Amino acid sequence: MKTKKMIAVWMTAGIIMVSLAGCGGKDDTSKTAAGQERAEDTADAKENKVDKGASESPVRLGIVVKSLSDQYYTLLKKGAEDRAEEVGNIELTVIAPNSEADVQKQVENVETLLAKGVDVIGIAPAHNETLLPVLQQAVEQGVKVMAVDNDTTLEEKVTFIGTENETAAYEGAKWAGEQIGEGGNAIVLRGKLGDSNHDEREAGLQKGLEETGINVLEIQTADCEEQKGLQVTENLIQKYDNIDLVITTADTMSMGAYRAIEQAGMTDKIQVYGFDGQYSFAKLIAEGKVLGTTAQDPYTMGIIAVDTAVSIANGEEVNPRIDSGQIIVTQENGAEFVKDLESKLPQ
Repeated sequence: MKTKKMIAVWMTAGIIMVSLAGCGGKDDTSKTAAGQERAEDTADAKENKVDKGASESPVRLGIVVKSLSDQYYTLLKKGAEDRAEEVGNIELTVIAPNSEADVQKQVENVETLLAKGVDVIGIAPAHNETLLPVLQQAVEQGVKVMAVDNDTTLEEKVTFIGTENETAAYEGAKWAGEQIGEGGNAIVLRGKLGDSNHDEREAGLQKGLEETGINVLEIQTADCEEQKGLQVTENLIQKYDNIDLVITTADTMSMGAYRAIEQAGMTDKIQVYGFDGQYSFAKLIAEGKVLGTTAQDPYTMGIIAVDTAVSIANGEEVNPRIDSGQIIVTQENGAEFVKDLESKLPQ
């Protein structure tokens, strides 16, 4: 395996980002702690939230994510809760199905928020087409809709807050491919078909691997579940004897892939690279057991969602696309990244 010096890569699009202790970045314009001066395009939102917090009527914000059994979304929830507490005068409700596969429950979650009379809904749709009718109903009731983490084709949505998935996956795959070396072989594990996030990530992974001369042996769906990631990887290890890299669109599947590789006694031959920045997988990175991951920043997504909802409630203009940023986590910066996650995870 060709090994290059592991580096942390910051990718931002001029939008706010909470400082990650383990990012290793030195550009003060790309990392600002909560309460510090933010990027110019969100400075007005910060000022407005103070005014709104002092008003009589609270901002009623409901956020529906895919599942609160996933650590990723508990971090998003924690970021939103921390910001709401800091701002004050916000009625925040964060709800989700027990499983990402339970799309109908997401529809019911939105209906619950509408019954509560929320002003703004932030939605991470597990399946765009299924959620469109109830989101259209929200619009007809005068509720403003933001897409958070997963985009929606709802024409009336105010903004999308999240990661540039295809670009982030491309950069991560390109870095991982460089570590493996030209001529290496990879398998790709992706999330549920029809999920726009995973469609975009798969496209980015394929492009990045192709540019670095990595052959993609097969792409399999493992539904963002660790057990499915394990089972699919077990099958592919038996099918192919020349796998150098397993690369995924979510760290839950990366964990399953690593377990399968470990059980097969092939950790010295097959590397694993993920996407999300999940705590348990980040610990493996810090220990040098896996290659790395492209880490999103769901905690910051939650913060941005609250700030943006306040701006919307105040009648302010907001950007139609807000990039929450990402970072490539490697063994070099893994320990600090883990430490930062520990400071944010719900106790």
